[in-house]
Amino acid sequence: MSFEQKLLILAGLAILIALVIVAVRPAGGASGDDVRRHFGVPITTSLAVVAGALVVVGIVSHTLIRHMIQIVPVIMVIILLVRRPAMGLPAAAPLLAFWFLIMGGIWLFLLDFARVFTGTFSPAEIALTLVIGLACLFGLTMAYRQAVATPMGQRIGTVVVFGFLQFAAMWLSVQPSITLR
Repeated sequence: MSFEQKLLILAGLAILIALVIVAVRPAGGASGDDVRRHFGVPITTSLAVVAGALVVVGIVSHTLIRHMIQIVPVIMVIILLVRRPAMGLPAAAPLLAFWFLIMGGIWLFLLDFARVFTGTFSPAEIALTLVIGLACLFGLTMAYRQAVATPMGQRIGTVVVFGFLQFAAMWLSVQPSITLR
């Protein structure tokens, strides 16, 4: 199975996880200010940790441009969380799920359980997979706890759009035409 096929499967799983997270909470929850105060800050922090750790991975592995492309959707959601927190929360869920699954795939390889993703990982990169995974798990937990006053159809559409944006950014970052240094 090609890397792109694995990536598509993981993106699909991330979207499904995010749909479950946003679908279990009814509309009519917190207002924009309440969401920002109670859930937006922890989820924004989780996304910022993910983005920062991926930048450090890019520096350590000499693939900074690749990793900068990969975090574009994350930066978009951070901005969305600041401006429209009720929309930012469902947008964050597929990204957090995606990166959690990527880190899980790396750990399955490192522990010699499955060859989802292969490669050589430095001790710093291995440590950063833990940081990213924990930040994603925390953010997903906070997203699960939220209930926002956004219609279900809009939440579902947001999940799907941002799940595909993250897939597209990851796919674009691994294209041979992208300069890696």
